[in-house]
Amino acid sequence: MSDTILVINSGSSSVKSALYSASGNSPILQAQANGLGGSAAATLKITQKKTSHRIDLPAADHESALSALLNALQKSDLTSAIKAVGHRVVHGGEFFSQAHIIDNKVKQKIHQCEDLAPLHNPANLSGIEIVESLLPGIPQVAVFDTAFHRSLPPRSFHYAIPARWYRQYKVRRFGFHGINHQYIAETSLPLLDRLQRPQRIVSAHLGNGCSICAIKDGHSIDTSMGFTPLEGLMMGTRSGDIDAGLLEYLCEKENMNMETATHILNKESGLKGVSELSNDMRELLQASDNGHAGAELAINLFCYRLAKAIASYLVPLGTIEAIVFTGGIGEHAAPIRQRVTEFLSGLNFHLDADLNNRNESHIRNIAGADSRPVFIIPANEEWMIAHQSWKLIQE
Repeated sequence: MSDTILVINSGSSSVKSALYSASGNSPILQAQANGLGGSAAATLKITQKKTSHRIDLPAADHESALSALLNALQKSDLTSAIKAVGHRVVHGGEFFSQAHIIDNKVKQKIHQCEDLAPLHNPANLSGIEIVESLLPGIPQVAVFDTAFHRSLPPRSFHYAIPARWYRQYKVRRFGFHGINHQYIAETSLPLLDRLQRPQRIVSAHLGNGCSICAIKDGHSIDTSMGFTPLEGLMMGTRSGDIDAGLLEYLCEKENMNMETATHILNKESGLKGVSELSNDMRELLQASDNGHAGAELAINLFCYRLAKAIASYLVPLGTIEAIVFTGGIGEHAAPIRQRVTEFLSGLNFHLDADLNNRNESHIRNIAGADSRPVFIIPANEEWMIAHQSWKLIQE
């Protein structure tokens, strides 16, 4: 078998994994375990060649999930070809602007960023250490969700707060979804070259979490998420931007503390909070068609705020040559793409209705005649991790 890269995304209560050939862009195998760390037993679901099977995990922890995965790979004679393990790491702080082969210094810096991502970095680091013990001698690579945004200029990443907070606590805008935004940057470049357009694009990553990124010549120069993923666009359950003074007011009115308020802004706001129905855009679109006023308000607010944010990137980019929709909503919700693009008609963006409404899963341009390009590029974060890991160990 050809050389392979194992990709691991070790979350706070889950493990997702995929195995890629070094020369391919489709996974050989995918695996996922949810509900880890709880009292109930969990299962590991492994999918290969469209066939799935489940493995019980009585211990329901990350180590048992990763051990079960590697045992399954060994039984299928897939471990001997693994040449590297690529790990998604949520936060690299100001330490990392690219992927790194993991050693003790890298692990220490990941640990130092734990206060910036307390739910994710400890789980990411745990996954690294577990795999290190299960696959000794195999190079491991950390691919950071924040690294692509390390190219943000100071005018993009600073907050208008006392400068000492940045010096003392590194309070600044970091940005997230960087692995996919970088994939969009690399994938869109040849598309724009063929159209003889410069790479000055807005990448719109729209799922339960949403962010946009201004990309110029392959580099992130602005992005909507900030110190945390709560900043920026309206999302599935996150509010996005709000007046900071609102927190004190609501804490007093609702007799709640800051922790409760932050939880509500992260978990009970956005599409879910406004609609009072769901954070699932598919459900909201159907409910809106059936006359649900809350669903319609949530959709309209989502699209308006997204379009306004995209238009604002005319400032850092100078010109917006293309828009890229990616992520679950971006790839599959044709009515959302239509509404957003209608708001942006003044920037010469409009869609071909037939192309927009086709249910296809490949990279495509759905722009109408005489419009600037509007691409759909399916998210491919796991492949991007594998790609960067393979590239790094070849250097």
